[in-house]
Amino acid sequence: MTSLSNRQSDVFDNPAKMACREGNLRVLRAAAFLLWHDGDRSRLRCDWCELMGATGLLTLDLLERQGVLAPGGFVGIDLDPARIDGFRQGRPDLKWVAGNLYERLEAPELANVGILNLDEYGEFGNRSAQVDFDLIRGLVKRGLDSFGEFALFWNQDLDAVVRRRQDRGRALRRHADMVCEALKGCLPRRELTSEMLLPEGSEKEIDSGFVGVVGAFEIYRGSIGGHRMANLRVILR
Repeated sequence: MTSLSNRQSDVFDNPAKMACREGNLRVLRAAAFLLWHDGDRSRLRCDWCELMGATGLLTLDLLERQGVLAPGGFVGIDLDPARIDGFRQGRPDLKWVAGNLYERLEAPELANVGILNLDEYGEFGNRSAQVDFDLIRGLVKRGLDSFGEFALFWNQDLDAVVRRRQDRGRALRRHADMVCEALKGCLPRRELTSEMLLPEGSEKEIDSGFVGVVGAFEIYRGSIGGHRMANLRVILR
């Protein structure tokens, strides 16, 4: 594996990114109950949906090595039809969708999704993020109705906000606020609050270069000089 996370060329085959993938599965096993077939949490009863890019197969490989997928329980989506055709030819036993996720949420391949790895490497503060994420609400609600839980992993570039002269900590707080607002009224038992996702006062620590887990976010980088990424992990029920 290479040692550098390079979001421009979609090269995310590095130890830090693999540790992040493994962390998603670890949190799923520790915090999700209803997405698994039994108490051993060895086999999922829902589909895992992955934004593929050039390295989504690494997630699939991890899930298959761990033996956690339900039969045919992986949905790969990508904007590039040729890439999806290649995946489909290589693995016709799985589900593949070509197009923009936000425009294909009603695709029949997504009907059984209970886990979404929104590994898009977008930048925090992108104006389209609020509009796009609001559309995810329907997918989350469908998963909650089907399984009683929904797992969301959302990975984005934290350090890129400095190019727009924004503070990283404040940008992450606004992101947490946006997620909670988008999911308002969606959860049957409680409402998410920003402080549940990002503890009060975390902004200063994040601005100082923090790397690690803070609240529901894991902040990591692929190399000493690479951008920090912030991966949100939340189990909704």
